[in-house]
Amino acid sequence: MKKIDLHIHTGCSDGIFSVEEVLDLAEKYEYDEIAITDHDTIEGYKKALEIMKIKEYRFKLIPGVEISCSQKNQDVHMLAYYFDTQNQKLLNLLNSIQNGRFVRAQQILSKLERMGIKINFARVQEIAGKNGLIGRPHIARALIEIGCCSSIKEVFEIYLGENCPANVPKPAPNAKKAIKTIHKAGGLAILAHPFTLDDQSVIYDLINFGLDGIEVFYTKHSEDKIEYYNEIALKNNLVRTGGSDFHGDGLDLMNFGYYSAPEFVSEELLQKLKKIRREN
Repeated sequence: MKKIDLHIHTGCSDGIFSVEEVLDLAEKYEYDEIAITDHDTIEGYKKALEIMKIKEYRFKLIPGVEISCSQKNQDVHMLAYYFDTQNQKLLNLLNSIQNGRFVRAQQILSKLERMGIKINFARVQEIAGKNGLIGRPHIARALIEIGCCSSIKEVFEIYLGENCPANVPKPAPNAKKAIKTIHKAGGLAILAHPFTLDDQSVIYDLINFGLDGIEVFYTKHSEDKIEYYNEIALKNNLVRTGGSDFHGDGLDLMNFGYYSAPEFVSEELLQKLKKIRREN
């Protein structure tokens, strides 16, 4: 039976492990198919390709990225698979989001400073790493370093979570634009971890925009959630995917290797891709 994980992060976004360490873990746990889906960057995927020219791995690596977007004032995370990694419109969209992340991080630090908490921006950049995109988890780690909190969870509860004093809304393109751009790049647009949407009607907006699939078999979905999203997918002719959303810390690391999406997920993605490319 195939082992599949189509939602993995590396140090190129907010994951803890380097690309090579993630590949080695996937090899250790005998995965057959994986996707590196860093937030708003394909640097992790590109690095993986270079490493795989030198080291031999058993698994198939598919192009992936998790794109930050929004709909009805809600954060939406859109997984893209099998796209052209050199498509300029997609790269421009990712660059725009990356620039927004940089500005947002500076705004968060300014808010913290007004609260009497001084964090050096250079230190946040160091935590994010040379090729890492700055996100709230990196700022959270900096806050832990100076003793403000003892865990990332606590940081988000007190400072950085929604409606908290230092939070700044994430600048992001609308979901319709994200889906359209993914399609222009020849890829598939999949809604990540749908249970995080406060307004579930957003799913139907996305379907109207051309959504290709839903991450039904997300690692944190209960059996009831899996059944609920599976039904939506089947009724609306959507691909069903799954992933661990691996970042590398705490239980995340302990559970990596035990998760697998159902084997049919891989075939459904390919069949959908073939269908779309025939139609275009």
